[in-house]
Amino acid sequence: MDTDVDILKRTFKDLKKKNANLETVIETNCRDCCKNFELKPSIPGQEPSHHEILSAPESWNVLTHPEYPGFYLIKGAFSGDGIKRLLARVLLHYVTGRTRRGDGMKECEYQVRTNLSCLGETPNEGHSYWSAVDTRGDCLIDKLRWISMGYHYDWTAREYRPGFKSEFPVELKELAHLITKRLGICEDLRADATLVNFYHPGDTLAFHQDELEWDLSKPLVSISLGLPGILCVGGTNRSHPVLPLLLSHGDVIILSGASRTAYHAVPRVFDTFSPSTCSHDTLVTHGTMVTHGTMVSHASCSQDVTMTETTSGESFSGESAAGKDVKFGNEWVSSFVNDLSSENCSFYHPLTMTAFQEKISEFLARTRINISIRQVEKHS
Repeated sequence: MDTDVDILKRTFKDLKKKNANLETVIETNCRDCCKNFELKPSIPGQEPSHHEILSAPESWNVLTHPEYPGFYLIKGAFSGDGIKRLLARVLLHYVTGRTRRGDGMKECEYQVRTNLSCLGETPNEGHSYWSAVDTRGDCLIDKLRWISMGYHYDWTAREYRPGFKSEFPVELKELAHLITKRLGICEDLRADATLVNFYHPGDTLAFHQDELEWDLSKPLVSISLGLPGILCVGGTNRSHPVLPLLLSHGDVIILSGASRTAYHAVPRVFDTFSPSTCSHDTLVTHGTMVTHGTMVSHASCSQDVTMTETTSGESFSGESAAGKDVKFGNEWVSSFVNDLSSENCSFYHPLTMTAFQEKISEFLARTRINISIRQVEKHS
């Protein structure tokens, strides 16, 4: 019989193996895998229906699970152009610590904190992590693992401290507020901290709880970009069953209520944009909804999704906000990189446009990005 600790440890150990049996991993585009999930409608608010990053709320696919109250998985939350804008924010503004303000020409720096800055490895004047190299000639972007903005977590003392914070991106505060409000989860989320993690194939994140924020009544919002990975969600004790999910580009996870401090882990990041985790006959792309175990098409999805189903032995393909879903890495990465040419990218790094495009293409082909947004402060 398993002990409490063994349930989490064994699941993590099994799924991190390179030759792991992935049949237990839930492919959230599969009607059979999702038979125990329920659909929760979003609640259109009084905000303008058009948003530069989010899609219209009626096009969201919001999945919940009765055994994990307060846990939400959203597919289709971003428009096709919106997800590119969010990715550009991460790779240009957050990675470089620079952003444009006001009339678009004023320079303003984020005082970001990174795993490298904690070790004293920061780019020299005129460089960013994209162009700076260390003493061995390795580019710093290849060593970047996390970026902290807003309240910074003190990894030594294992706590947040008053005043230990920097500027928090207004667009992340707005995203977290709108997403949780539109689901009826929280009316007044005032996010003030984010941790942007960069995972590569072979990287893992062990089971842990996010329980050190000062106000645990507020939900945590987590956004996945880039390579797919496995997220394992448990309960608030180590004996609760584990829900292993395949997360893809553009998926949003919310931990709230009874699941706000649930154990969760990332045992695996895939090295392909189309990992084979499901042996069922029928898969459907992101522009679908799950209701009582049945996949139905969602005509209003704003992500230009072509719904295709497989029969036994056939491959799965379709369009999503991320691009083509099977061997789609080059397509959506190229589309994103080409769009960058319209920006004045020299503001963010000294590389030539061609060199920067090549650097970003290579980075995205081997990186999963997770944006974790939360509220630390407790407001009266």
